[in-house]
Amino acid sequence: MARNILLGLLLIVASANLNAQNNKNEMKFISYNVLHGFNNDVLLQKRYIDWITKENPDVIAYQELNGFTQDSLENLGKKYGHPYALLNTGVTHPIGITSRYPIVMAQQVTTNMWHSYLYGNIKGIHFFIIHLSPFEVQIRRNDIDRILAHAKLIPSNEKIIIAGDFNALAAADSAQYGQPLLDAFLKTDGKLQPKSGTAIVKFKTIYYNNLNQGRLDYTVTNRMIQAGFKDSYYLTNTQFKYSAPTKAHAAEHGKKIRIDYIWVNKPIAAKVKAADVIQDEQTNQLSDHYPVYIIWK
Repeated sequence: MARNILLGLLLIVASANLNAQNNKNEMKFISYNVLHGFNNDVLLQKRYIDWITKENPDVIAYQELNGFTQDSLENLGKKYGHPYALLNTGVTHPIGITSRYPIVMAQQVTTNMWHSYLYGNIKGIHFFIIHLSPFEVQIRRNDIDRILAHAKLIPSNEKIIIAGDFNALAAADSAQYGQPLLDAFLKTDGKLQPKSGTAIVKFKTIYYNNLNQGRLDYTVTNRMIQAGFKDSYYLTNTQFKYSAPTKAHAAEHGKKIRIDYIWVNKPIAAKVKAADVIQDEQTNQLSDHYPVYIIWK
C-alpha cells in the first residue's frame, strides 16, 4: 500500500516536472499601446502591474510610453520580473521593450521615421517594435517599407517578429468594415489635424489622409503579407476581434477596428500555440487599445 502511494507521488512529481519543462520551453510576448504612458496615472500603473504580473509574459513591447525615461521603464519592468529594458529617446511617443532575458544588438531607428522603431534580439529572436502614423497612409507605407528592408537583411531561417500599433487595417478583417467605418474616415480625410503644428507632432502641419482613393486602405498590412509575414492572430483564431477602442474610450473613438498586430515569419509561425487580443475587466480600462499576445514553443 505504502509502495503504491509512493509510486503515485513519484508519478505526480514527474508529471509536474515535465509540465514545468514544457512551459519553460514556451515564450509569451505581449504588445501594448498604453495611451500616453498610462496618462501619467500612478493608480492606473499599479493596476497594470498587478495585471501584467498575472499574465507573466517573457517580453513586452510598448507603444506611447510618454513621460517615461530609461530609468523609469527599467523600474517598471523590475516590478513584474523583467530586469532588462530598452526605451527609445528623443521622440514624442516613445517605444519600449522589457524582457525577462537580455536584449542584445539593440538599435533605435529615427531617421526618416514617424515615431521611429526599435530592434533587439532576445534569445535568438529578432524583434521589431513599431508605432506607425495615425494620420497619413503614405507615411505608414514609407515606414513599413524601411522596417521590412531591415528585416530582409536577416537570414530567412531565423525567427522574426514585427509588432506594435500599425494604425492600419487588414484585408482579412474587411468583412467587418462597412460603410459606417468608411463614412467615419471620410468625415476627417483631407482636413487639418487639430494637433497640427504642436510639439506632439514635431511641429509639422498634418492633414488626415487615411483613405486609398476614397476607399479603406489595406496596403500597409498587405506589404507585410507580401514580405512573407503571417498575421499571428489568424494562426489560431477564425473570428474578428477588435483591438481599439476599449470600453473606457468607446465614446471618443467610435468604430471597432483591429490595428494592433504581431506579425511573424515562417520559422516562428510554425511554432505559435496561441494568439489573441486580450479583452478583460482590467484591459477595458487601462488604455484606449487592447493588448495583443502570442505564445510559441
